[in-house]
Amino acid sequence: MKIKKFNVIGIMSGTSCDGLDIAYCSYWMDNGKWHYELINKSFTQYDPVMSEKLLKSSKLSSYDLKKLDIELGELISTNILSLIKNHSIKPFLISSHGHTVLHNPAEKITLQIGNPLIISNKTKIKVITNFRELDVLTGGQGAPLVPYGDKHLFSENDYCINIGGIVNISNLKSKIITAYDVCPANIILNKYSRAMGLEYDKNGSIASKAKKINSLFNKLNNLGYYNIDGPKSLDIDLIEKEFLPLLKGYAHEDILCTTIHHIAYQINKSLGSKNNNVLLTGGGVFNTFLLKKIKSYNKLNNNFIVPNSDIVSFKEAIIFGYLGLLRYLNYENISKTVTGSKNSSSSGTIIESKLF
Repeated sequence: MKIKKFNVIGIMSGTSCDGLDIAYCSYWMDNGKWHYELINKSFTQYDPVMSEKLLKSSKLSSYDLKKLDIELGELISTNILSLIKNHSIKPFLISSHGHTVLHNPAEKITLQIGNPLIISNKTKIKVITNFRELDVLTGGQGAPLVPYGDKHLFSENDYCINIGGIVNISNLKSKIITAYDVCPANIILNKYSRAMGLEYDKNGSIASKAKKINSLFNKLNNLGYYNIDGPKSLDIDLIEKEFLPLLKGYAHEDILCTTIHHIAYQINKSLGSKNNNVLLTGGGVFNTFLLKKIKSYNKLNNNFIVPNSDIVSFKEAIIFGYLGLLRYLNYENISKTVTGSKNSSSSGTIIESKLF
C-alpha cells in the first residue's frame, strides 16, 4: 500500500521577536507512527521597526494593532510566496501560528496576529491558524503546544527543551505527555543586549566576561512562578510584571550573566532525574556561554543533545506544520495533560482558500 504524504508549510514567530521561521515539510504515517522530512526552509529577520512593534504589540491601540496584524499577514504571505517560487514547491496546506500579542489564560484571553485571510487570499492555499484559543476557552493554558509534536516526531528523546524567548520542556518518558514553560530566556537576554546597542549577545560573549550577582540569582529563583505545579505558562506581561522589576539598577552585562546562570539552573532543575537524553533546540542553543552553564549545572549526569542547525532553528515551525495537518485531518493536536484543559482537542481555525 502506497504511503500518503502531506506537504505542509509551517510558520512560527516567537516571543524573541527576532524573525519569521518557515519550514516546508513532508509528513506521513508508517506503521502507526508519524514521520517528517524538512525539505525547504527560510528565516526572515525582522527589521528593527517591525521587531519593536511586535515587542510593544500588547500596548498598542486597537487601531494600530489591526494595522500590525495586516502588516504581518502581508509579510508572511510575501515570504511564503518567495519560498514557493524559489523552490518550485506545491504545499497543499499552510499552518501559521502567527505572533502572540496577548496571553492570559486566567481570563480566557489569547491573541495571535498575522492575518490568515491575507495569507490564504494571496497564496490561494488553505490556512490553519488560531491554535490556542479553543484550549484557553475550555480551561487550559493554551501553552505550550509544541510538546504534542515532540511526542510524535522526536520521541527518541526523554525530554525536549526549546530555548527561545521562553524556555519550555516536554517530558516524553511516559505515555502521558507533560510539559510547561520553564523560565524566560531570550526575551530578557535580547532586551538587555538591545539596551547596549546590539541585536543580541553573540555566543554570550558579553555575559561570559561579566559577573554573576548572587543576590539577584537567588531572587530570580525564588519567584512565585517556580513554586507553581504545571500545567503553567509564561507570557510577556507576566515577565514584565514579575521578572523585569528585579533587574532594575544592575549593569546590563551583569544582568546578562546572571540571567544565563538562572536559565541554566532552571533547565537542570526542571529535569529532576538522572541519565536522560535531552534534546536542546531554539535560538538559545547558539549561545555558547549558556550551553556551557547548562552543562556546569548538570549534577544528574543528563546527556544534552544539540542536533543539526536546521532542527535547532526550525523545530517549532516543523511542529506547527504538523499540528496544522492534524487539525486538517480532525485529529487531536492538543493534550489536556499538557495544558490543563478539560478535554484534549483538535484545535485551530481553518481558512478555506476557495473562499477567495
